[in-house]
Amino acid sequence: MPAVSDQYMISVLRPFVAATGPVLSGLRDADPFRLGRLAHRRALELEAAPADAAAEPRPTTRRGRVVKVARTTRHRALDRLATSRLPGTPRWAVMTPEERDHWWVGRVGRFTSAIASIPGIGGALARRLPVSDILGLAAQGLVVCAIAGEHGVRTRDEQVRLLGTVLFARDLRPGEHGDAHAESVERDARELAGDLDTGQSHPGDGKLKALARAVWRMGRSLFALQEELDRRPQGRWWWRSLANLPLVGAVGAYKSERSGLKRAARRAADLVRRGAEH
Repeated sequence: MPAVSDQYMISVLRPFVAATGPVLSGLRDADPFRLGRLAHRRALELEAAPADAAAEPRPTTRRGRVVKVARTTRHRALDRLATSRLPGTPRWAVMTPEERDHWWVGRVGRFTSAIASIPGIGGALARRLPVSDILGLAAQGLVVCAIAGEHGVRTRDEQVRLLGTVLFARDLRPGEHGDAHAESVERDARELAGDLDTGQSHPGDGKLKALARAVWRMGRSLFALQEELDRRPQGRWWWRSLANLPLVGAVGAYKSERSGLKRAARRAADLVRRGAEH
């Protein structure tokens, strides 16, 4: 018999899924260096430029040559950005769901790794809890829901069922256990998302901090299912072994979580593709 009942697991996963909306939007749109905006602007400039635009006359002064080199270097950098895989760019608009799956693994993995390096992000409680497990759980759950959305699986209970299968190898039947939009679910989701759920405007650093706090709370909420955590996708055994060694343990733990995150993403993508074929 499972250590955690289906009903309890569903009650934990539903607020998590409900909170992923504003959190994933924040992770997708977070652009502290304004690269996405610059890329989008440059793409529009390239579209508007006439094909037969006359070349600039060659500068005759040293200062003019320096200015031209600086302008050319900037334009080349922006041209590369304009064809990069960033939200808001033309390239993003035509990416396949599989390419976006890969982007999500990179974005969520890097962000949760950055959170782990922020002192005190979880407050005093973080000193008594396994930070790596909590952030690893949050990352896997967020990536599974992001992939589900990219493949058209968007209802809460569909995503709850997918999370149950991918993270805990459980065949959940959420439809048999209450309403996915009950007030208790909405309340708990608002607490997890925090300021992100209010539509409140944040400056660059403020938004990143709000995201970090939300991701921490979401991972901590899944930690309530700790009796089932051994079932979640794990990293390669050699990374897990390395994580137990002194000095190199941090590297091993990071690599192990990244490996586990990729496994969770592959499992989720396989499941949603299989479901689409039937």
